[in-house]
Amino acid sequence: MEAFGFIFAHDWVHSLDPLTLVRPASSLPVLGKYRAIDFSLSSMVRAGIVRIGISLDTEAVSLLDHLRIASQWDLDKKEGGLFILPGKYLGTMDAFFRNTTFLRRAEEELIVVAWGDSVYNIDFNDVLKYHVDKAADITYLGDSEDPFVFVINKYLLMEILFAYKDLRDFWRDAVSSIRSDLHIEQFPSNFPVYRLSDGLNTFYRLHMDALDLDVYRGLTQNMVMTKLRDFPPAKFSTTCRITDSIISDGCIIGGHVIHSVVGRNSVIRAGAYVENSILMQDVVVEEGARLVNVIADRYTVFRANREVVSNELTVIPRENVI
Repeated sequence: MEAFGFIFAHDWVHSLDPLTLVRPASSLPVLGKYRAIDFSLSSMVRAGIVRIGISLDTEAVSLLDHLRIASQWDLDKKEGGLFILPGKYLGTMDAFFRNTTFLRRAEEELIVVAWGDSVYNIDFNDVLKYHVDKAADITYLGDSEDPFVFVINKYLLMEILFAYKDLRDFWRDAVSSIRSDLHIEQFPSNFPVYRLSDGLNTFYRLHMDALDLDVYRGLTQNMVMTKLRDFPPAKFSTTCRITDSIISDGCIIGGHVIHSVVGRNSVIRAGAYVENSILMQDVVVEEGARLVNVIADRYTVFRANREVVSNELTVIPRENVI
């Protein structure tokens, strides 16, 4: 069933600070080797959606770099493809309204709208079929007040845009004001969804839940596409011990890693201990360091014999030496 896609990725979410001080939530590294936006993009591509627009902030350098090679998602197309729509957007209405040219030029009539900060694995073909079978004006997934995906006819979307162009949020302001005049359906679903904009606890819970093999398979089945990196396979020394953890490519592991996620190209030296923690790319944990309940952003270095141990979650900003 033909449709095109639109992903909101322009919001800077302060509930995730300090992780989002230098990147939008859609650009957050997740599960060791992905970015949050990969899950929406991949779900669309697997459903045959080959025209996808992404609204992002002009200052979101990491996200621009991540998306610049469309072939990683099989979106280097002569017809359709990946459309980067940069700007300084005031909200979802503004993001739509300032990209009406993209909406008008799309040949497909249905549009799947998603938020790039959500981690899930969906067959959008099922959602589109449900929308058509129900003859709905809008079909949404998630909370009725704050969905993470919805399907709508692009001409209805344009009508709402021009009728309510002074409002800020498309769903909470515009759609809510005319809800009684629309046929709105909720797609029935029971798969896990993690809205990272909900805050650090949701980000942490995603990673701890994904250490269960069934949850991990549910989130990554049918292939989640991402930007490729030329890192070698992870290396494990004879001194390491790994239990219930995700270890990404490029890592060198000499210490103990218990119930944790370790991002690409990170180093955990002999005698180091990491438990219930999330380490992003290029983190170094030196000999004898001990981490429990820690989220460490990129380029963090934990010096030898340092301890960051707490019953509460400790978040370390990027490029710190502890």
